[in-house]
Amino acid sequence: MAGPQNSGSFDDGPNRSSQPAPREVHFVLQKRYEVVSHLGQGGMGTVYMARDLRLANRHCVVKKLRDDFFREEDKQKALEFFKREADVLSPLKHPNIVSILDSFQEDENYYLVMEYVEGENLHQMLNKRGEPFPEEQVLQWAVQIADVLHFLHSNDPKVIYRDLKPSNVMIDTKDRVKLVDFGIARPYAEDSDNTHVVSAGYSPPEQYWGAADPRSDIYALGATMHFLLTGQEPLALQVSSPKRINPKISDHTDEIVQRATAQDVWLRYQNAPEMQQELEYVPKQKQPLKLVQAAVVVVGCLMVLGLGNFLISKMGSPKDSSIVKQPQIGDKTLKQKDDQIKRLTDEKNRALEKIRAYQTQDDTASQPPSLVPSLVLPTEQSQAIAQRQPPIPVPVPEKSKAVAFKEMDEASLTDPEGLAPLEEDSGKRGLN
Repeated sequence: MAGPQNSGSFDDGPNRSSQPAPREVHFVLQKRYEVVSHLGQGGMGTVYMARDLRLANRHCVVKKLRDDFFREEDKQKALEFFKREADVLSPLKHPNIVSILDSFQEDENYYLVMEYVEGENLHQMLNKRGEPFPEEQVLQWAVQIADVLHFLHSNDPKVIYRDLKPSNVMIDTKDRVKLVDFGIARPYAEDSDNTHVVSAGYSPPEQYWGAADPRSDIYALGATMHFLLTGQEPLALQVSSPKRINPKISDHTDEIVQRATAQDVWLRYQNAPEMQQELEYVPKQKQPLKLVQAAVVVVGCLMVLGLGNFLISKMGSPKDSSIVKQPQIGDKTLKQKDDQIKRLTDEKNRALEKIRAYQTQDDTASQPPSLVPSLVLPTEQSQAIAQRQPPIPVPVPEKSKAVAFKEMDEASLTDPEGLAPLEEDSGKRGLN
């Protein structure tokens, strides 16, 4: 940053030429403030650099009210603004507002002692730079200014700055904003008439007829952003659009400036925090942009997979459809069928064992009664066995007996107890 500059000059406006280099002067005020150089001349007074002899020679800025007005009316109006600045600033404590240290009258002259800010105002900085500031830098400054405006507008009573413009915004060596020159700032009262004080291009329409309110400062902030983003003064009583002059400006920032400088107060941001929120949105959105794109891709893939699973669950695969068509069998029914098949298999095996044992015997009369229920025998024997009577001996030739037992063996293997009708019936009924 540059060396000592005017931290609160009485300024004629941003169209003035650059301030000349400080020239040395020397006099002491109130036996305390040693004036060491002349910083500048404004429409309402002169600004000096001084040292506070009571506080370790701390630097401060001394403003002297002009005394060469042609009309007494103008002198009284300037004195009113001068005293008002002291009254408004003295109770305000904010890191982005220049502090007032003292005010006094000496030798019919009026003086105001203020905090010294080492830095330059934004108008001087842009002129020296020769081109607009980067958008990100302007947004950072605008956020700080919006925070100061919120502080002023939340005061009791509200304080309307009414003179926000690049030449009244200082940037110190730590890149912090400092608002200076509260000469036309005043406590706001809705039922009172405000003074008709304007800065062409930075004052909204309502301020021309003395109806400034907090939204008037919102307009001035938008106009200040236009100047910083384009290097050109905003047109008076016009909606500002920096993108028309500087195509590099983002649409979002351009929309903020347009809304802030709307001619109708109800179309602007209605308070400083509302505008500040929009100003802070752009820097935060630029950083995670790639992450947002990746998240969109992931969400899209998940949606496609979810849709596919939904369709499959509704339509089903061919393999699944064949299963659905099968009758549903309960666990109890299956257990009954398994027990029945096991019982029949056990009986078949027992019958086969008895047949093999019977074939080894020579005397058919000795056949055990327990074998008969598992064999298909001639009618007389079957009936006798059914009545639990001993079998009638029937002489059978050796050859015929062998053939008879062969037939019985086959029958016992295929249907040991005549269960074929049960299997047929079960096939017709199905497994229920």
